[in-house]
Amino acid sequence: MKKIVFVPLDERPCTYNYPIMLASMTSNINFVSIDKQYMGDIKKPGNIKKIQESLYNQCKDANYAIIAIDTLLYGGIVPSRLHYDDEKTLLDRLNFLRTLKKINPNLTIYAYHLIMRCPSGSGDSEEPNYYALCGKEIHEIGYYKHLSEIRPLNEKEQQIYDSDIKFIEDNNYQQYVDDYLARRKINALMNIHTLELVKDNIIDFLVIPQDDSAPYGLTAKDQMIVRKQIEEKNLQLKVLMYPDADAVGNTLLARVINRINNTTPKVYVRYSSCNNGNIIPLYEDRPVSESIKYQILAAGGIMSFDYTNSDIVLMVNLPLKNMLEARHLYDLNFKETSLDYSVGRNLVEYVEYIKYLVSINKCVAVADIAYANGADSVLFNLLKNEDLLFKVNSYAGWNTAANTLGTCLPLAMINKIYGNSKQFYDFLALRYVEDVGYMADVRFAAYDKFKDRFLWKEIDGKENGEVATYIRNNLISWINNNLVNDKYETKLVKHQQPWNRFFETEVKVEVKFK
Repeated sequence: MKKIVFVPLDERPCTYNYPIMLASMTSNINFVSIDKQYMGDIKKPGNIKKIQESLYNQCKDANYAIIAIDTLLYGGIVPSRLHYDDEKTLLDRLNFLRTLKKINPNLTIYAYHLIMRCPSGSGDSEEPNYYALCGKEIHEIGYYKHLSEIRPLNEKEQQIYDSDIKFIEDNNYQQYVDDYLARRKINALMNIHTLELVKDNIIDFLVIPQDDSAPYGLTAKDQMIVRKQIEEKNLQLKVLMYPDADAVGNTLLARVINRINNTTPKVYVRYSSCNNGNIIPLYEDRPVSESIKYQILAAGGIMSFDYTNSDIVLMVNLPLKNMLEARHLYDLNFKETSLDYSVGRNLVEYVEYIKYLVSINKCVAVADIAYANGADSVLFNLLKNEDLLFKVNSYAGWNTAANTLGTCLPLAMINKIYGNSKQFYDFLALRYVEDVGYMADVRFAAYDKFKDRFLWKEIDGKENGEVATYIRNNLISWINNNLVNDKYETKLVKHQQPWNRFFETEVKVEVKFK
């Protein structure tokens, strides 16, 4: 029995619960996570001292540690955007990993350390309070300044850039810009310090993910700085950079599991449209085909170009060109009319191919990334009608393309090794309930009903408020209409809105086969 110690990125279900649930599908792993009471709550940082104490005690006899560096340094992902810690304080916290390696030289450490994001819109729910005043302008100034270094700005771009500069000056917001840039500078410096731990073999493998990234802007500039350091230190094969944040814990867990079982799964990738992944998803900075390569490598697999010789077939659902938000499909009552979706891809052939793969007992992973921030209900209904929901080996369709891939691939890899189990089917059912039922349907219905009284990012209680009660009742109805038939029955066991807002939900479901 191998022991894995896990430090999550924060306390949300997607970062805290998913790796625990995936690990529960195994038979030869003792998976120990940091106690949730030591984690933070949105802007409140986790208890770093207690996290260190837990790590110290648990890693003495552990084989592996999967560590979110942002939690170790700042207390979580959101606190990493708010802190005022200096370099010495942060370096002392980072060097705690050296202590872990000293007390247990045989400990293998896989870690991930985010490049700080720069959202395109103004809002302060996960950013400094002043980001509600000038966040859009901070983002655009960084974006167009970076773009101007690549090519001359056109007239419209120059107008936006000049207008944003004037807006900052006229409103005396330069102090906020300075504060924001200073934090970015120290966070990027800590990214570079983390590379030193890789070079010194303290960290055995590192992922530097980019949350809500774009081809140009402050995040892209920081990425360039860090990438240069990776190359200068000759760490390209030990440090991977790609879009993601919330799902990297799943990916590194899959990497550990593959290593423990001495497996390197071969993954064949197939798309629903002829673009073959040559589309840059919303909130990301590169074609998804390139991200998929990194995701497979980070999880301990390798690309295959022959499906007959592959261990896993990754079926990727994409539009032809322009990716839209899941809200778009909801507003159309799940009847897609956009040419990029209706004729620019062939879902019929896509589903028929899944049926074929299932019939020959191939391990099939369905990466539903046609829309951002929610699943493709059209695809779900096809899978349901063809009785494929619980015959595929993996499915995901939540948030960004990277988040989906970082859940879909690890689930398939773990299932390939350990086979079907109650824990596997419950997690698969959870993906349908959360990604399709909630993110692509119920949350929009709930928001439309309550938007005159509650903000998108603030409702009236995590569990017993009017909004949460409405969501729960509608989720139960959705489950009864979609995941209950003469072959199986799915039940909602638990529900709450963990950050007291519409965006994400926390549900626990159980599925029983008749």
